Amino acid sequence: MSARILLIPKPKVLKWTFEESAITEIPKYGFIYTTNEEIARYLKRSAESFAGYTVTKSTNGDEFVQLISNPYLFPKHEGYRLVIDGRITIIAHDDTGLFYGVQTLRQILRQSSHFNGLPNVFIEDYPDFLYRGIMIDVSRDRIPKLEVLKFIIEKLSELKVNQLQLYTEHTFAYRGHEKVWEDYSPLTHEEIIELDTFCKSHFIELVPNQNTFGHLSKWLIHDEYKHLAEASDGYETPWGGRYEYPFSISPAVPESVKFVEDILREFLPNFSSEQVNIGCDETFDLGQGKSKDLCERYGKGKVYFDFLMKIYNIAKRYKKAVMFWGDIIENHPEFIPQLPKDMIAMVWGYEADHPFDEKCELYSKSGLSFYVCPGTSTWNTFIGRTDNAIENIKNAVYNGYKHGAIGVLTTDWGDNGHPQHLPFSWIGFAFSAALGWNITGLEVDELLDAVNLYVFETERPLAQFIHRLGQLHNALPYTPNGTPYFYAFVYPDRFSQNEKLKEISYETLENIESELKTMKKELSSLVSEESKLSDVVEQISNNMDFAKLGLQVLRFLRTYGSVENIPEDEWNEFDGELERVLEDYRRIWLSCNRKGGLEQSIYKLTRIRRVRKGDKRGLIF
Repeated sequence: MSARILLIPKPKVLKWTFEESAITEIPKYGFIYTTNEEIARYLKRSAESFAGYTVTKSTNGDEFVQLISNPYLFPKHEGYRLVIDGRITIIAHDDTGLFYGVQTLRQILRQSSHFNGLPNVFIEDYPDFLYRGIMIDVSRDRIPKLEVLKFIIEKLSELKVNQLQLYTEHTFAYRGHEKVWEDYSPLTHEEIIELDTFCKSHFIELVPNQNTFGHLSKWLIHDEYKHLAEASDGYETPWGGRYEYPFSISPAVPESVKFVEDILREFLPNFSSEQVNIGCDETFDLGQGKSKDLCERYGKGKVYFDFLMKIYNIAKRYKKAVMFWGDIIENHPEFIPQLPKDMIAMVWGYEADHPFDEKCELYSKSGLSFYVCPGTSTWNTFIGRTDNAIENIKNAVYNGYKHGAIGVLTTDWGDNGHPQHLPFSWIGFAFSAALGWNITGLEVDELLDAVNLYVFETERPLAQFIHRLGQLHNALPYTPNGTPYFYAFVYPDRFSQNEKLKEISYETLENIESELKTMKKELSSLVSEESKLSDVVEQISNNMDFAKLGLQVLRFLRTYGSVENIPEDEWNEFDGELERVLEDYRRIWLSCNRKGGLEQSIYKLTRIRRVRKGDKRGLIF
């Protein structure tokens, strides 16, 4: 049989039950036997081949599909055995495993036309990581519509992802705090409950994620909350320059604890999960304001640890396990052994060479449970850094497995306005799901084919196209956590002072621009050949247009030194094209995302206009 079976994640064991030419024909009508009629009905709804089948809880042994949960027959948690040999049998450890067996069957069914039926196969499968999660940033302006979130959940469930976190700072409709979220179309109590129920129906745990220490600028800029801020007028950043707004709440302010109590008391009961992520990352301003005396007296690590414990104790009133980002405590490793053993450290890093081996070992030696948290490498890029994403995820998962991590949480951030559209995130989502289930993973070509087939639902090479776009930055000097054409576009005043600008030749810029132009024509052909891809193609095209503008800014900076020096005619041409791209951006945004946050995103994406006029103030993260 020449056709391959493409499955994601790749099963632990897959072999032919007879010779490779043997196939099972699917009767038009038949019975599905199971004691879990909900999963059987899900199979009927999602697999057209079984639409006319009857679900039964009684068996005569002649049912075409048998779905059986029995931990004695398959002892691996969430695991299953799928046999196709003239009929279909799935035997699973539990209902979750049964659901995952059904997902694998659905993927085989989608390829049935290649086999003129179903290939006769034997599959045994189970996950390498207990928890396999995705985190989506809904606090950097872009909040997907409910139907888009449900679409994402459906696709993630097919990839055998079992946790979802929506990163929240200010985008939940807290009662009495309308001033903080009124411009952002926040998720409401009812919507969280609806999403939680929808997730459970797809065997995904919706884990609450609310930052409670740093990253609270959207609260602290308002007079009602400014007294809670560590540094109400901003602080000096570790990477140079000044952040001009308050950022963290202060451990030195007694009301800070009450603030955390109030928001967690309202937020957490809406989730059925017994876990919570309290954030507490990147508290760079700690010790630069109200807690300066405390930090000088006891040390910054001690002040951070003590306040972390106060937040932990509040969260524990509502949930059994408390997650926190591990970046700050890693700078004070003497406190790691003192952390409660029912905390879960989230070990994150987003570059291909992040020291996951070293960081995971810190927690492993302490006996603390931990996740590894790589990223999709989509933010601060416009068109992604797909090669970095793949290597970053590999690095995290392999070292997490080596040191005993209990989970993988791959993050999709939205820094600086969240301008990257959803299609760019799927390669990272899918690769993380594949490795989190089976660390032997997939080859890149298999991964991309699987994303096409199961996410974009096409056999056109759309994922390959996105993968190529995400490698264009390699021709330019390396800039961590983003691409030069993004940073130049959003922060032209800062990038003009970057030494790496001198390394960028006009020839390199011309080559990348030429490649983008060629790829734009190639992208257009996908629409003409398969109209159902038009929405996805439009999103990709819009981000390509932004990348092209970023390349133009790099050319301006090389030629004129700053955007203020660009000749008026050249600036007007650039600005007109920017407005056209923004018009597309608005329309695309509103088709997929809530209105709130759009103008804030555009404000960030038009900073270059203000810089040209001499206004070089920074942006709220």
